[in-house]
Amino acid sequence: MTENEARHRCGGDQDDQHVPAGVSRRTLLRGAVVGGGALAVGGLVLPTGAYAAPAIYNPFAAYAITGPWNPPNHNGVDFGMAVGTSLPACAAGTIENIPYNGTGGHTVTIHHGGGYRSQYMHLSKFLLANGASVGAGTVVGLSGGAAGADGAGNSTGPHLHWHVIDPSGVRVNPLSFGSTPPPVQGEGLTLQKIAGAGGYTGALDGVPGTNTWLGVQQVMKGYGYTGPIDGAPGTGTYAALQRLAQKGGYGGPVDGVMGTNSWKGVQTVLRRFGYTGPLDGAPGTNTYAALQRLAKLGGYTGPADGVLGALSWKGVQKVLAGYGYTGPIDGAPGTGTYAALQRMAQLGGYTGPVDGVPGTNTWAALARLV
Repeated sequence: MTENEARHRCGGDQDDQHVPAGVSRRTLLRGAVVGGGALAVGGLVLPTGAYAAPAIYNPFAAYAITGPWNPPNHNGVDFGMAVGTSLPACAAGTIENIPYNGTGGHTVTIHHGGGYRSQYMHLSKFLLANGASVGAGTVVGLSGGAAGADGAGNSTGPHLHWHVIDPSGVRVNPLSFGSTPPPVQGEGLTLQKIAGAGGYTGALDGVPGTNTWLGVQQVMKGYGYTGPIDGAPGTGTYAALQRLAQKGGYGGPVDGVMGTNSWKGVQTVLRRFGYTGPLDGAPGTNTYAALQRLAKLGGYTGPADGVLGALSWKGVQKVLAGYGYTGPIDGAPGTGTYAALQRMAQLGGYTGPVDGVPGTNTWAALARLV
């Protein structure tokens, strides 16, 4: 994209315009100390850090820069990416969502320590609630920018605009920080582990994309499944297991009769659940123990001892419910997907509302499951 195109797309992007009533711009930048090394701004409790620059890294290094940092014409960096791409937080902080933020469209502001802020613009969807605390790598929203789309602002094509604002309120080049990526952990890795039970075979890098969400949605269908979960596997259970085996390379019939090739496919899938034995199609204790670990995603809480009983099979059947599902699996998570994740999180001790807005307690409970 040329420099003129960059200016046309988002050269006029605005900083966060949402200033709470009674809060001056100076107060917004400086914050009000509330104790414990935190600031209160517009009802949000924000991190502080003696004005030290946060450990910002570039979560978008895999995407082409379509609009480089070029002040005063373009005070940010544009990355070309498809609408709906997951946007990981560039550093830890507190979320503030700003719908219809002038020419910037839907904007996520991440308040970091020391008065620094990062802003992602032209989003198609917010994923977290205002005030949510996030770690580096936590997905905070989905990219947008399609011309005329809701929340796109003045963007004329799918992309993400990113800039950082220093404690004085001045935009700075986000690529100037040069921090290394955070270790793979957090919600993104949790999601990818869950997605493995739904056929996801991509990298466990903590940055979920469409393929991750396709896998998650497959598993989540088990949390709206209304068929029998009786702990007694029959033809229906084994047919679903064969559909799962297809994710491991099984190409035979889905007839509910498990043979060597069916089990080879299952064993391949179970690599993600600790199976380290041979892919020989002859299930034994190690295969069944891995199957029990998969069953934990379906509510099984017993030991992974390789002895499949009714409770083990109930958990497996819960997961396999996704392999009989015929509804939309589009890789674009919405409230329904997140509500199903919260229902799964209840298996890990989550006791909050099932409202489709996951918070810290939801993610902590999911992490305990996987």
